[in-house]
Amino acid sequence: MAVDGCIDWSVDLKEYHVLAGEPVRVKCALFYSYIRTNYTMATNAKLRLIWYKNKGDAEEPIIFSGHRLSKEDDSIWFRSAEMEDNGFYTCVLRNSTYCVKVSMSMAVEESDEGKCFSSKIRHLEKAEITHGKMITCPDIEDYLAPYKQPQMTWYKECERVEWRSSITINNTHIWIPEVEEGDGGNYTCELQYGSRLVRRTTELKVTGQEIERVNKIKSFEVFQVEKAELC
Repeated sequence: MAVDGCIDWSVDLKEYHVLAGEPVRVKCALFYSYIRTNYTMATNAKLRLIWYKNKGDAEEPIIFSGHRLSKEDDSIWFRSAEMEDNGFYTCVLRNSTYCVKVSMSMAVEESDEGKCFSSKIRHLEKAEITHGKMITCPDIEDYLAPYKQPQMTWYKECERVEWRSSITINNTHIWIPEVEEGDGGNYTCELQYGSRLVRRTTELKVTGQEIERVNKIKSFEVFQVEKAELC
């Protein structure tokens, strides 16, 4: 749809989620999903990339301070995201005869009280008991140094734990060859990025016939107790 002579692709499907105080890179989705060119080619064609922050129905040009917020090629970098950064960001690619734009949404959340994550922006994974499961550290590509192994720390329920011997801990993932009921919970990967930390949390929900059988037994036992009390 064209708005004021500019092709408007509305809001991109990708949403950015970040904990307050952590860095985040918001990429202009035009170059990844909507047009057949990249930032370098667009610049060589004398097209300008302009960024706006949506304020209600209005779009205000972003002033890049260079300290906390900077523009780098096709992206804007927040060195330390704050709650006030919540909202929609629009990138516009244009010259005198051509204009196209798209918006990206970003949600900044505080950690839950006493936790290292926000339950609002966890990733969700499911695993069946006795089956194998890999838990990855998602959306960290922009924070990895090229040709260098990332230094990753893994936590469960925000605590360092002693993993059982069958579990493999890799730089970017955890491999559980045979899932147990107790493996359910919150897994947080933590990556050092400059002076900041980048954290991602995945909630693992464990399902399976054995768990269902145990839950049915517990429900039956509760029913029997309640029935006995009524007699």
